[in-house]
Amino acid sequence: MTFTIHFNFGDLEAIQHGEPLVSFFLLHVLTALLSHDLPNFISHQFHYLALHAFKYSVRHPFNHLANWSNTSSICNWAGVTCDANTERVSILNLADMSLTGTLQPQVGNLSSLVELDLHSNSFHGELPKGLLQLQKLKILNLSSNEFDGKIPAWIGSLFFLQCLIFWNNSFKGVIPPSVSNLSKLETLDWNDNFIHGSIPLEIGRLQHLKILHIAGNYLSRKIPPTISSLSSLEQISSSHNSLTGYIPNEIANLTNLKMIYLTHNQLFGYIPRSIGSLTSLQELDLGYNNLRGDIPNEIANLRNLKAIYLDANNLFGYIPRNIGSSISLQELDLGSHNLQEQPAALDLIIAVVGWWAVLPTSSFGWQYVLAFI
Repeated sequence: MTFTIHFNFGDLEAIQHGEPLVSFFLLHVLTALLSHDLPNFISHQFHYLALHAFKYSVRHPFNHLANWSNTSSICNWAGVTCDANTERVSILNLADMSLTGTLQPQVGNLSSLVELDLHSNSFHGELPKGLLQLQKLKILNLSSNEFDGKIPAWIGSLFFLQCLIFWNNSFKGVIPPSVSNLSKLETLDWNDNFIHGSIPLEIGRLQHLKILHIAGNYLSRKIPPTISSLSSLEQISSSHNSLTGYIPNEIANLTNLKMIYLTHNQLFGYIPRSIGSLTSLQELDLGYNNLRGDIPNEIANLRNLKAIYLDANNLFGYIPRNIGSSISLQELDLGSHNLQEQPAALDLIIAVVGWWAVLPTSSFGWQYVLAFI
């Protein structure tokens, strides 16, 4: 039996830091040769070296990585979970450990990784292309760090991703159209970054997407009609951007929607009457836009609504008679409009709303009235 070993000892030198890793490695090579289990050994050692490279590229002031040493199995290291059958690293969860540093490309050598969670630390810099080697990855959570640079197009080649969570970083650039290649994606949360440009038309290809959070960025232009193809969508949040144009009528196709947050944009036109088809909707926030016209009567069809925010637009006409007919309704904000209340509608609102209501009223000079029920 013949074995050929290709190994870069430069990696060892870069992370050695006084530990006898070379002799440790060579000793285990001999052990593996004798047991004829060299392929598994090589894989295990690449994982070992990748984790060591990770450890020595970050600061861990609270010593959370103290047991990351060759005196114990990597499967017992803090934040590391191994597959029970292969003993290869499958999960690396180092969330909220006050770690500071950059993400090194060697992390891509953790080829069996299905979950990488580094949220709530202080990592910075750009995403290393080495992540592209993590072809089994299902969950990538880098939220609440200081990562920057553009979100790379190669992110769309991590085909097994189900959750891609980057909120509260400093990513810039545009939403890469290649993200539409992530056919298994269920959660895309990129809130609170510096992403600009438009929502790509290709996003409609994400048939399994349930959560789309892109609020708190610098997105502009229209909401693409292709968003109506996201048949599994339950939450859409694109608040605090600069989106313009109409709310597409096609939104009525998203019958699984439970939450719509489009507040603080520059949307104009009418509230589409087709919104009355979204019978699973629980929260609707269209406040602080340039919407005009009346509040559609069809909104009374939304019997599961808990909160409605339509404040700070240019709405006029009558408040729909049955707007408070939902037994779940707890919050209603129609403030700062030229709306006229119908007595029957006002009585129903006061009878049903459980927490608070903000209504325009002529008897108070069209100022807010806060009614605690």
